[in-house]
Amino acid sequence: MTLMVPSKTPATALTDHDPLEAALRRLDETALLLGLDDGLRAMLASPRRSLTVSVPVRREDGRMDVVQGFRVQHSTVLGPARGGTRFAPSAGLQEVTALAMVTTWKHALAGVPYGGARGGVRVDPARLDARELERVTRRYVNEIMTIAGSDGEVPTPDPDADERIAAWMADGRSAPGTAVGTAVGTVTGTAAGGAVAAAVLGVLGEGVRTVAVHGPGETARLAALRLAEEGFRVVTPSGDEPLGLGVDALILAAPVTADLARDVRASVVVEAADGLLSPGADAVLAEAGTVVVPDVLTGAGEVLAARPDLARRCFDTVAATAAERGITLRQAAWAVAVGRVARAHGARLQDPLP
Repeated sequence: MTLMVPSKTPATALTDHDPLEAALRRLDETALLLGLDDGLRAMLASPRRSLTVSVPVRREDGRMDVVQGFRVQHSTVLGPARGGTRFAPSAGLQEVTALAMVTTWKHALAGVPYGGARGGVRVDPARLDARELERVTRRYVNEIMTIAGSDGEVPTPDPDADERIAAWMADGRSAPGTAVGTAVGTVTGTAAGGAVAAAVLGVLGEGVRTVAVHGPGETARLAALRLAEEGFRVVTPSGDEPLGLGVDALILAAPVTADLARDVRASVVVEAADGLLSPGADAVLAEAGTVVVPDVLTGAGEVLAARPDLARRCFDTVAATAAERGITLRQAAWAVAVGRVARAHGARLQDPLP
């Protein structure tokens, strides 16, 4: 992948929004770029199915709590919907809807026969003991089977989830009519970390470079380890946030707003998880000439972790589209992915993409 300097005339204003509004704004910009009509744009913006469930959990002290769970299937036009489930106190329907949409684009960009789905449980796993967390997980999987058991969908945890959650969800998928087992597109923390590292290698090339990681998470940690093995120097500041470090690449594992983005000095910023850069932050980095490797692209690399040749081809396609159109890697990744889904809907694009 060649190093692409983004356009310094970003289409978005320097403001921050919730994840769903950000995803819809980016879809609007992509639809305009591709010349999609309003009807098709509306179809791509609307999830196929959404479900909110109440998940009762009996605490070890005898109390009964109820937590909210969510599952959204954004699209099944390319194949069965699939995607991870996030366990977090901030999980909500709008966030899950946005993540499901982005997962559709990841699978389309990777060229695998799946649509996008995501789930969420509004709970802090750190505040539950093992038995309470198991009850929440198993009950959530059981509740969402009204839609997750259809069309061959495979609910899975997010890459950073505890391995116990993955095992409990796998048990729940053993219900009749539910797809079971490991398939193309299953993402683990190791695969995700390797894909993020590959994205950094793709834009910087081989050799000793400096890298910093912003935020926690298994994906970011594994990416840093992989890059260290490749000869990169991973900078770990003492007590200071790494945003202002003058490193070659900054791996994001925590959200960055427009205000925080103004402190970034790295030449390349890589999203190691979904939705970490707001549209406002994107605009600030574009204005500064910073190359952003977006979540859609790193996520496509996660899906193709077992096929590095295909992952590199995917990266090269996005880089070539960005260079040809004079747009950012994020805009190019969305254009390629949305274009493929649109064509699957039988749409005729004014300017087809490869």
